[in-house]
Amino acid sequence: MDTKILIVTKRKNTLLESIIYVLEREKIEYKISDTINQLEEITDIIYLDYDELLPFESLKDKKVPIIMIENRKKVIKDYLGTINYVITELLDDEISYTSVQKEYLFKKGTYAILLEKILELLNNNSHYNRMIYDLTEIKTTPEDWIFHFDSIRDTYDWLLKKNASLPDDFIRKGINFYSDKVYDDSLREINYLTQKLMDIKSGRKSIDLFICTGNEIRKFLDNYFFRMLVKNISPTYQIYLVNRRKLEEEEPEIFSKLLDGITIYDDCVYRDTYDDEFSLGFVDCNQKTIDEYNKYFDYIMDKYGDKVGLERDK
Repeated sequence: MDTKILIVTKRKNTLLESIIYVLEREKIEYKISDTINQLEEITDIIYLDYDELLPFESLKDKKVPIIMIENRKKVIKDYLGTINYVITELLDDEISYTSVQKEYLFKKGTYAILLEKILELLNNNSHYNRMIYDLTEIKTTPEDWIFHFDSIRDTYDWLLKKNASLPDDFIRKGINFYSDKVYDDSLREINYLTQKLMDIKSGRKSIDLFICTGNEIRKFLDNYFFRMLVKNISPTYQIYLVNRRKLEEEEPEIFSKLLDGITIYDDCVYRDTYDDEFSLGFVDCNQKTIDEYNKYFDYIMDKYGDKVGLERDK
C-alpha cells in the first residue's frame, strides 16, 4: 500500500508549508484536516500541536502510526499504536518569510533538520515507538541568510527555476563579467540562456550590464548567445557596456563587490563566484543586500553605462 499521510492541524504556518514541501518533493500523497477523520487508505498521521479535546477514539482499532509535532513535551499515554514525537519551537514560528528564504530554510536551514526527522520517522526502518526528538535548542533562524549550492548543476537549476518564477512586471537586473567557465557554449549555459532569450522575446523586462575590457567584448561577440542577446534588444530588454578598467580605477570598492557578476531578484541577490570549483555562486536573501545592489546597479548604469542601440538601428 502506498504511503498516504493525514496532516492534522488547526494552524496554517511555515511549519505546515515545510511539511507539504517535503511530502511533495518525495511524491508522498497527503491531505490536511483539523480533525482525525476520513481515515480510508491513510497509512500515517502527522499531528501538529496536540489538542486534548481531540480524542483518538477513531484510531483505537486502526493503530495508525502517528508523528506528534509539539512545542513542548506532551506524552500520550493511552494510544496503543506506534507514536513518536518531535518537539520544536518552529511550531510557533509566525515570521513572514520571502519565497527564497523559505526555500533556504527548507533545504539548508533549521526546517531541513526537522523535515529530515519527519522522513526518518515516516520510514521508521528502526521500528521506533515512543521516540522523542527534542529540537528546541536548535537556532531557528540563520545568522546571515546566505546559502551556497552543492554543484554547478544545482546552481543552474536554481537560476532556471528562479527566473521562471519572477512576476511578469519585474525588471530583472544583471551585472555580467566575462569568464571562460560560463561563456563556453556548454549544455548548461545553453539551457539557461535559451530560457533567458525566451523571456526576452516574450516581453519580460530585463537590463544587463556587461563590464568588460575591449578584448573581453570581442570574446563576448564570439559567443552565440551574447550575439543573440544583442539581436533581441528591444524596449523591454536593454544592454549597457561598461569599461572595466575605468570602473576598477574610479570605483575600486564597488567594483570588488560586483565581481564575478550579480543578478538582482525581487527577494534576493545571486552573486557569481567563479573561483569556486563546486558551484558558480551563492544567494543572499537579506533585504539590505537587495537595496544595496539596486543602488550600485543604477549608479553604474547611469554613470558608466554605454547603451547598446537596437539591432535594426545599426
